[in-house]
Amino acid sequence: MKFFLIFSTIIVLTSMGCKKELLDVQNQNQYTDASYFKNESQLNEAVVATYAVFLHKGMYSRDYYFIFDLLGNDAERDAPMEADLVQLATFSFGSSNPPLTSLWGSLYRMIFRANLVIEKCNEWNPSTAQEKQKKLQFISEASFLKGWAELNLVMLWGRVPLRPNYLSSTELQKHRSSVDSVWKAVESDLMVAQQNLPVTYASADLGRATKGAAIALLGKAYLYENKYALAIQTLQPLTQAPYSYSLDPSYDHVFSETSNLSPETIFAVDHLWIDWSVGNTWYMFGGQEYWGGKTTNSDRSMEYGWNDWRNVFVSPALVKAFKYKDESNNDYTDPRAALTFYGDSASGGATQYCSHCSIGVQPYPFTANGDRWRKYENYEYVPQMGNLNDNINTQVIRYADVLLMLAEANIQTGSLSAALPLINQVRARVGAFQYTTLGSQNNAMQILMRERQLEMCGEQSRWFDLIRWGIAKSAINAEKQTQIGSQPFQDKNVLLPIPQLEIDANHSVAADIKNNWN
Repeated sequence: MKFFLIFSTIIVLTSMGCKKELLDVQNQNQYTDASYFKNESQLNEAVVATYAVFLHKGMYSRDYYFIFDLLGNDAERDAPMEADLVQLATFSFGSSNPPLTSLWGSLYRMIFRANLVIEKCNEWNPSTAQEKQKKLQFISEASFLKGWAELNLVMLWGRVPLRPNYLSSTELQKHRSSVDSVWKAVESDLMVAQQNLPVTYASADLGRATKGAAIALLGKAYLYENKYALAIQTLQPLTQAPYSYSLDPSYDHVFSETSNLSPETIFAVDHLWIDWSVGNTWYMFGGQEYWGGKTTNSDRSMEYGWNDWRNVFVSPALVKAFKYKDESNNDYTDPRAALTFYGDSASGGATQYCSHCSIGVQPYPFTANGDRWRKYENYEYVPQMGNLNDNINTQVIRYADVLLMLAEANIQTGSLSAALPLINQVRARVGAFQYTTLGSQNNAMQILMRERQLEMCGEQSRWFDLIRWGIAKSAINAEKQTQIGSQPFQDKNVLLPIPQLEIDANHSVAADIKNNWN
C-alpha cells in the first residue's frame, strides 16, 4: 500500500492594524507551531511532511534523476532537453542553475522539518506505552531523513552550513562547517535513527524508514568516508536475521509498479498517480503542496521515454561498459544490458518492447534511433506512456547496493575472498558468469567499479561513486571526449557551486566563497 505524502502549511497572521486589545484576541481557527503538534496524530503529520520533501523540486518527482544521471554520464541529452538540464550534461552550469538550486533548498527543507519533528516530539509527554514508542519512532524517522539530507549536502558541496535546530535565530546566517563536522552530524543522526525504528511495518505504513534502512545508510556513510572496517561492521548484519532482505529473482520487478513488495527494497520513494483532476498530473513541475493533491507520481518514464518525450539517451559510455572480457579473455556481453536499455543486437540491448502488453498485442521491434532506457520504464506493458502517470517507486537503497558496498569495503581491507561471493551473488541473479577469482586488489576494485556501474546505472549512484573514488574528472572527460568531442569536467566540478540564493541570503556563506563557486 502506498505511503501518501501530504503536507499542509499553516500561516499565522500577526498584524491586523487594530487596537492592542484586538491584537491580543486569539483566533481559535488558526494554529502556530507552538499550539499545534501536541498529540500523536499531529506529530505524525509533521513526520509525513518531512518525507514529502522527497517529492519536491530538486528531488525525486523530477530533478534528482536528471541531475545525477547527467552529471554521472549514465544519460546523455537528446534534442528536446531544456537549457538548465543541458547545462548539467555539458558541465556549463553555474551558481544559479535551477535544478541545483532546488536540490539545495529541498535538502535544507527536509532538515528544517526533521528538526521540527525532533523538537516537538521532545516537548510531547505521551501518556500510553504505545504513544511513548511512537515518540521514539518519530524521532528516529526524522533523524534518518535529516541524515540522508546531510549526507547529500556534504558529498555534493563539501563544507556547508549545519542547521541542527528548529527556528533558531542564528540558523539563517550559519557559517559553513568543516567537512569532518558535517560527516559527524551524519553519523550522529543515523545512529539515533537506527535505535527506535522497527525492522518491518504493517502494509499501511510501507514507505517509512526501517531500522534496516538506517543501518544501510550509516554503512554507506562510513564507506563514503573510507571507514571500511566500520562499513563492514555496520552493513554485515543486514545479510542475516532479523533482516530478511534478498535479491529479487526478477531484476525487472525491482523497477516495477509493485517494487514496494520486493524483498530487495530497503528504502524507496513511493510514487502514486491518481487521475482525479487534470491539473494535478503536472504537480512535479512545482507547487507540490498546493495543487499536488494525493498525486505523488514521478515523470521519469515520460521524460526519459523514447516513445514519449525522449529527453535522454543511455550514454554511449554506459552502453559500451556492458561489453567486456570474461575470465578466459573472450568478448562478453553482460545480460543486464537487455534489462537496462533498448538497442540493437550488437549492443546487447533489448531489441523489442511490449512483451507483456495486453492479450493479442505482439511485441514490437525496437526501431528508435540510439540506445534508450528500458529500466524504470513501462514499455514492457504499454507501447507509450502518453501522460505523466509514472508510479514506479524510486529505489534509494536496495539490497544489491548493500552487497556491493560490503564487497568494496572488503576489497579495500584486503579481504578479497570475502568480496568474491558478494559480487557473484549480484551477478548470479541476472545470469552473468561467476568469477573464480578477483585477482589483485587493484583488479578487484576495477571489477567492483564496473559492477556498480552496470548494476546501479540510472539510480543516481555513479556520480557519488566517481567523486568518492577520485576519478570523476578522468573518467567523465574520457567518456565525453568520445561522445561530444570535448572534455568539460574542470577541477572545480568535484564540488557543486554554492547556490546564488544562499549566497544572497547568508552573509557568512557569501564571505566564504572562492572564485564564485564554492
